[in-house]
Amino acid sequence: MNRLSVIMSRLSVILSPDKIGTKNLYYWLALLIVLTDQITKFIVRKNLILGDSIYVLPFFYITHIENTGIAFGMFQGNNLLFIIVSLIIIAFIFTNRKQIISCGNNLTKISILLILCGAIGNLIDRVVRGKITDFLDFGISYQRFPAFNVADSCITIGGILLCISFLTARKLGTP
Repeated sequence: MNRLSVIMSRLSVILSPDKIGTKNLYYWLALLIVLTDQITKFIVRKNLILGDSIYVLPFFYITHIENTGIAFGMFQGNNLLFIIVSLIIIAFIFTNRKQIISCGNNLTKISILLILCGAIGNLIDRVVRGKITDFLDFGISYQRFPAFNVADSCITIGGILLCISFLTARKLGTP
């Protein structure tokens, strides 16, 4: 049996439905999200010159943009500050992971997972490259929404879902 067959065999055992628990599923999902973020950014950097765009749909382009700020290109040039903030957020989530995992609310878990993955994805860019690669470009004609990436999407969606989770828990009277 060759090495690849052994690896695939072991991986299929690890990922089999009866072996994979909910906790492991979150870890695998986190890995998949961070890898998707990094791979898509890599593909854009390798195939598009900075500033170039590829037409996808009338309202959607893939455009290679880089920035050192946060959402919508705000606060440019504060890379070190954002590295520190990202590390604090990641450390907080890891420090409190047992409480997060043990909470019964799956929406809260997914929300925090998305925020964590987004923070890790953009942190990798900031530490390794000193800037973030953005490429998802939506809008009509010259009215464009600022370009973003998979990590930004995760942070935004995770934040919205976390708010929904807290609001529904409050209405239901649950923690």
